[in-house]
Amino acid sequence: MRVATISIYKQATYQLGRLTSDLNEANEVVSTNEKISSASDDPSGMKQVLSINSDLAALDQYQVNVDQAQNVLTTAETALDSMADQLSEMKVLSSALANASASYQERSNAAENMLVYLDGLLDLANTDAYGGYVFGGDDNRTPPFTLDDDNNPTSVTYNGSSDAVNISTSQHTTISLDCCGSDLFYEDKIIVNPTNNRIVFIEDPGTGDDNIITMEATITSGTYSKEELAAAVEDTLKKASGEQGHGVAYEVEYDEEANAFSIGTDGSLDTPMSVTFEAIQTETVRISNLETDGKNFEDEKINIVNKTAVTEYTPVPEGTKPLTLTYTEDGSNSTWKVSNDPGYGLPSEIEVEASDDFIEIDVNDDGEPDIVVNLNGTPEEGDTVSFDIVEGYENASILPDLGFDSETVILETVTSDFPVSDNFSVPPGLSVVEGQNDRIDFTETLLDRGGTSVQLTAVIDEDDYSTPETYAAAVEKALESESAENGNRVNYSVFYDEKTDSFTISENTDTGRQLESFDLLFSSGNNADSSAAEDLGFKDLGFNAEDVSSKPLGGEEATWSIWDTIFNLKDALENDDVDGIQRAMNWLDNHYESLTSSISTVGRIYGSTTTTEATILDSDLTLTTQRSTVRDADIVEAIMDLKSAQTVYQAALSSTSSVMGLSLVDYMG
Repeated sequence: MRVATISIYKQATYQLGRLTSDLNEANEVVSTNEKISSASDDPSGMKQVLSINSDLAALDQYQVNVDQAQNVLTTAETALDSMADQLSEMKVLSSALANASASYQERSNAAENMLVYLDGLLDLANTDAYGGYVFGGDDNRTPPFTLDDDNNPTSVTYNGSSDAVNISTSQHTTISLDCCGSDLFYEDKIIVNPTNNRIVFIEDPGTGDDNIITMEATITSGTYSKEELAAAVEDTLKKASGEQGHGVAYEVEYDEEANAFSIGTDGSLDTPMSVTFEAIQTETVRISNLETDGKNFEDEKINIVNKTAVTEYTPVPEGTKPLTLTYTEDGSNSTWKVSNDPGYGLPSEIEVEASDDFIEIDVNDDGEPDIVVNLNGTPEEGDTVSFDIVEGYENASILPDLGFDSETVILETVTSDFPVSDNFSVPPGLSVVEGQNDRIDFTETLLDRGGTSVQLTAVIDEDDYSTPETYAAAVEKALESESAENGNRVNYSVFYDEKTDSFTISENTDTGRQLESFDLLFSSGNNADSSAAEDLGFKDLGFNAEDVSSKPLGGEEATWSIWDTIFNLKDALENDDVDGIQRAMNWLDNHYESLTSSISTVGRIYGSTTTTEATILDSDLTLTTQRSTVRDADIVEAIMDLKSAQTVYQAALSSTSSVMGLSLVDYMG
């Protein structure tokens, strides 16, 4: 059977096309070194390549994230280092200004420099990197710290977030940069030491001066969290009151949400009591403006060893007429001559040994030194020593750190303002009439801050009460009945104190304290016109009744920030307050320790990024190798395949040429 020429031609063309395609594919493999360049080459292999490419792109993004994290962390570490250096400078400056050698003018001048430090620290706290502010948390597009007044600042506001920036470093892993300004520059812990470890308080039951007790309690030195400090202050107050006072059961709490402390009692006290906490404790005396001109003196120091003997002061203003001593030598006799005496009646000459580098001054002539100057060197003829003796205060109270900035803080039980015995003096006694004087509006606030109750109304039984005690029992019954029916089932105690002729209203804590506070609404209640305020002694003729609350005393927000310390130090320097300067030094130590700890934390996080970076590089290498295994060609094998394809193609061309060269004549015969 003859094969048509057209069929031979088509078959040859098809075979040449296929061989040409094979040759092109072999040539592309050699030129690109990839055996898979499209899905048609190897659908399964291309799927693997695309998956690996996706993973490699993710690794590239993770590396960018790590670079960003390292940039931010390096910038943060540099800024924190600089801030720590500035705090060290302030500590050195404060130490010098708390010394007796410093003058009022030097302290006043230094106060102005505090604003320079404030600006410097604020600039560092507003450091930016990688398009955001380093210490702003995850809200880092605006400066995190701003002054309340650029010209006369008194406070700094944090505008950032308390949530740290988290950067993804793998599909399931993130790194927290932990650079929130709310954590770094606001302390969670406090150092308690002799600069801030005391509480002076006065318990007054209102029964006369003989029963007023003043106590000074000392908190154990150490480092405390805010919750721990509240517990320590509470224990200290309870112990002091139990041992020296009236046995008041104090309660000190820290409210994390409000960031504030409060001082109250557990409600068990059923007698009148007014407690006054004093922030400024005792008057004292101090030395300032110590100056010497002896060439042999180094690091001179002065100390008042008996403050009770030093009762006179040098003239004010400081530095105008200090106590001045001049050293003279006369053969074997050496003396310090007094050229100014502020009223002590000192001898004109104070004798010392020629080799003695101490000056001991006996102010009250009891044979014991009261003021001692250590010259740390041997004096010579004509050397002088001068200093001021200044009135001052010792202020080592913990109250400012608890947010109580006023000089006195008064805590009182809910007790009558006016005497009540006259209400029962005329038979048949006190008459309670329905709708006239039988109502007490009040609210109860849950201890767990679950909310304040709606207004409750206690209704006192209509009757004639011949004694304050029977009336107190009726009021107690009315309060408890209303609380049981509509409130929190609180047991109340209404107590009549004969000594003070007053009623005290409190919780009965035999079954455990249930409320944070209760409020007697004598003026704002719905039944103010028919309230029992006057009968209970909370109102008198000519006086309007006022609402009364049992809630504890609340302090201002306890921020404990670097900025607070700077402002407090500035105030102490302006007021020549040495105790305040020493207190600020305590806080500077606290801030410095926190910053150095934060620097270590930043370094640790940076270390974790280097580990992550190494992991990313390893993963990149592994994936690249896997992709190469799947996609890349064996170049030797590819060249051999190309040569084979070329040989086959050449042979096919030759064969086709021969076949296609036959004509129709070749088939005739």
